[in-house]
Amino acid sequence: MSKKPCTHECLAATELSKVLICRGCGVVHLHLQNMSLRLEVADFLSFADTMAEAAHQARAGEKDQSKRAGFTVVKSSTRLN
Repeated sequence: MSKKPCTHECLAATELSKVLICRGCGVVHLHLQNMSLRLEVADFLSFADTMAEAAHQARAGEKDQSKRAGFTVVKSSTRLN
C-alpha cells in the first residue's frame, strides 16, 4: 500500500514568509524565516483571522500615532498691542 506524496500549492509568499497547502492532506505549511508550522486548514483559517484582526488593530494604532506626531498650533487669547 503506497501513500500518494503531498503536492504543495503556494498560496502566498513574501521575502519573510511563505504559505503552502497540500489539499490532499488538508494541511497548511506556514514558513516564517527559520520557523515552520503545519496546521490543519480549519486551524490555519482561525489563525489567519486572528492575525488579520491583529494587523488591523496595529494599523489603527499607527494611524493614531501619526496623528499625534508633529506639532499643534495653539492660538493665544492674549493680544499684544
